[in-house]
Amino acid sequence: MNLQDSRFITLLRQQAGPETRRLVYACLGAGVTQGLAVFSVLSGLEELSGDGVTVRTFLFFVLCLYAFYRLFHYITEKVAQLALRGIMEKRIRLAAKLRGISLERFGRMRAERIQALLIDGQEMVVEAARMLMAATANSVMMVVAMGRMFTTSFAGACGVMLVMAAGLGLFLWIVHSVNSLMVTARQAEAEFSSDLRDLLEGFQHLKLHLGKTVDLFQRWLLPGLGRASAARDDTERRHALGISFFAVFNLLILGLILFLMPRLLSIDAKSVTTLLVLVMFSLSPLMSLVGFVPMLGKVELSLAELDDLERRLDAEIEACERDRVATLWAGPAPAAPRFESLVLRDVRFEHRDDAGAPLFSVAVPEFELRRGEIVFLCGGNGAGKTTFMRMLSGLYPPQSGSVLVNGGPLEALGLEAYRNLFSTVPSDFHLFRHALGLRCGPERVRELLALMRLTGKVNVAADGSYSIRNLSAGQRKRLALVSALLEERDVCLFDEVAADFDPEFRRFFYEELLAMLQAEGKTILAISHDDRYFSCADRVIHMADGTFNATEPGRAAG
Repeated sequence: MNLQDSRFITLLRQQAGPETRRLVYACLGAGVTQGLAVFSVLSGLEELSGDGVTVRTFLFFVLCLYAFYRLFHYITEKVAQLALRGIMEKRIRLAAKLRGISLERFGRMRAERIQALLIDGQEMVVEAARMLMAATANSVMMVVAMGRMFTTSFAGACGVMLVMAAGLGLFLWIVHSVNSLMVTARQAEAEFSSDLRDLLEGFQHLKLHLGKTVDLFQRWLLPGLGRASAARDDTERRHALGISFFAVFNLLILGLILFLMPRLLSIDAKSVTTLLVLVMFSLSPLMSLVGFVPMLGKVELSLAELDDLERRLDAEIEACERDRVATLWAGPAPAAPRFESLVLRDVRFEHRDDAGAPLFSVAVPEFELRRGEIVFLCGGNGAGKTTFMRMLSGLYPPQSGSVLVNGGPLEALGLEAYRNLFSTVPSDFHLFRHALGLRCGPERVRELLALMRLTGKVNVAADGSYSIRNLSAGQRKRLALVSALLEERDVCLFDEVAADFDPEFRRFFYEELLAMLQAEGKTILAISHDDRYFSCADRVIHMADGTFNATEPGRAAG
């Protein structure tokens, strides 16, 4: 691997900036002082044969040891901080770009893989940074030791270098093959993990259907486990070969110096002793260098995945949000105008797969929504109701046709400001852990909680945030309604909001709450199948096959 092209080295260099030179000098200094400490040990050994170790040699050893400690502590601490800051900044940048892509594109991404890339692997990068500094300093120390070897015995030093180079080359070949096998193992493990996710997410279905359970385990989980285990076994087998080889290699070098060099190269006992000491002190640094190589391979693979994700996100960021992404979403949201009317003419949106083949489309010849209206949208599964609601809110920008807001074109208002007209409670709603984007105090939160009959069920903090634990599905849906209403936007979009409500609260929602919101000037579009409450709407629109099938008047006609 060319270190100049290393993503890991580039990450550290970018974070270090002008401090790079200081780190390099500190690495060199740590290696040199470590080597000088070894030389003082050699001097002490020579002095033992005379009058004993001198105070000067001892003090020189202590001085070298202290200097090495200070320099090594600095480089390992600093580079760990740089690596941590670098990977965290990279991930927050990816998070910002992820927020900037379209909802339609986000829906086609593997959420669990994205989450793993954004969260996992941080400690591995930090540990690799520490290992890099140790390997670099140890490499300098080995160079210093090699210099001493050449002054001790040129022939002996050449022999040691030749054996070390051959062993290191063979070990690096083994590491390269391990990295190749690791890619295959990761793919097999990813497929196995996907099948395990079916077990977790489809637990209820599996409990009710033994046949599905048998199929999942016998056709997918067990064979997938076999493939993943086999791939991992191949990887670990080759990895063990590398570790075992290097463990034997360390002893092999010492044996060659002690048993063969005196005879083959005619090296005297004193020189052999010096070579043995220098090699023994070099073996541990060599181990750290060798151990860093596979770690670097894993880190490079992880960073390559992050870079690949970033390239894909860069290509998918919506044009209207590129500036926001670049600033990590700094600055206030654009103000939305007071809503009066919304008109869609000949709008169309088409879902496509990754290959570009059409899957499903929604086409609306004409639709108008006026301030203060309550409109219900109904139709069978797959009719296009949710897709239309997302088109209406700007989450799926129409691919053709025109949108008029308060009589003017959508382009004049801007997609960001347009989206700020809407508060939504989708069928797959999410309750955030914090109070986000709210400008009201806890009093308003408590008022809405009381309206939704959640008093005593939800605790409100001083910042207006609330607890979301131990709530039933219906209570969580009511809390989602509270969150939407706290946004104080003009248009409310509800996707099957009442589906989990008990009969009494469902009646309250349709007959009282919607009327209260309408009286406040809110405009409401709700997907609903509760035909017994269709009279609560001003209009009821029926959808089928991605278009409006029929429209019937509600209470306004009565």
